[in-house]
Amino acid sequence: MLDIEKRLFEWSNSMLISSGRTKACEIKPLRQEASTRKYYRLISKDESHIGVFSSPTSELNEQFIFLSEFFTKQGVAVPEVLFSDMENGWMLLEDFGDNSYQFKLNKKNFHHLFSAAFDEMISIHSCPLNSNIPFLEVDDLKNQMLLFEKWFLQGLLKIKLSREEDKLFSCLYKEILGDLTIQPYVLCHFDFESRNLMLLENGNTGVLDFQDAVFGPIFLDPAALIKDLYLDLTEQEESNLFEEYITRANELPNVRLNIEDSKRSFDLTGLQRQLRILGVLSRLHLRDGKSFRLSDLNKTLNFVIETCNHYKELKEVSYYLKQKVVPLLALTLKKIL
Repeated sequence: MLDIEKRLFEWSNSMLISSGRTKACEIKPLRQEASTRKYYRLISKDESHIGVFSSPTSELNEQFIFLSEFFTKQGVAVPEVLFSDMENGWMLLEDFGDNSYQFKLNKKNFHHLFSAAFDEMISIHSCPLNSNIPFLEVDDLKNQMLLFEKWFLQGLLKIKLSREEDKLFSCLYKEILGDLTIQPYVLCHFDFESRNLMLLENGNTGVLDFQDAVFGPIFLDPAALIKDLYLDLTEQEESNLFEEYITRANELPNVRLNIEDSKRSFDLTGLQRQLRILGVLSRLHLRDGKSFRLSDLNKTLNFVIETCNHYKELKEVSYYLKQKVVPLLALTLKKIL
């Protein structure tokens, strides 16, 4: 047993025993994540809990605990933080089980599961303003996209942009930001994708990894969910889900969305997210030595290419990525994987 694992196990059992619960007899590491957090399942005779080691210097531990309580009060299904030790970075959480949307979604059940996920998404959108939850500013949105250039194009693929290429992407960022900054702002999970959603025993959707929640453009979360990396949807299926979201979102106070006008906003928000993800996953490999999500780069890049190709003003970006970046990515991944 690793030292961190052993210490977390001992601390968790001391918390369980002191609260009158049954101590755990086994600890099992869970899947690797992009952050530095490490997750474990602690198993006792009659129940289980999730133990977390989250570095007290590099992770948003206090924000995680605050948002767990905040979301619970607002009726959002998030795991309860049962015990915490901020000095050592330990937490013991309610266990939401193993039924991740990432592995449960399929072509037969996706509409039902997405509808359940929309319930939680709208609950998050409905949350009131809170001074402890930040707003996404224009510079934040732009800097997230610049990760695409720094870590994906320049870092991973070794592309040095020419003046014309730099102008091409600057125009893309301007187009995206011009739309995102005029969208209604609501509370967003910020990473509302299938990896962070759980199918609970009662049929509802549980929400994980919520510490980055922000007030931001309304289409951040639906773009993350509907443009899913792990489920291939047809254009019509995606459109149907988008229309369902619009119907649900229009129930929110001060939100009036038109399907036709909102589709472009939805697509551009998806572009902002996908550019950020290309940068983040490349950085994860290059800086942090974690390569387990490099296989997601191809589909993410294809999302960008296809979306840009739908809009006349972005077709040049689509062409550039398809002709120059796709072949380079294939060669690069072949060397790494």
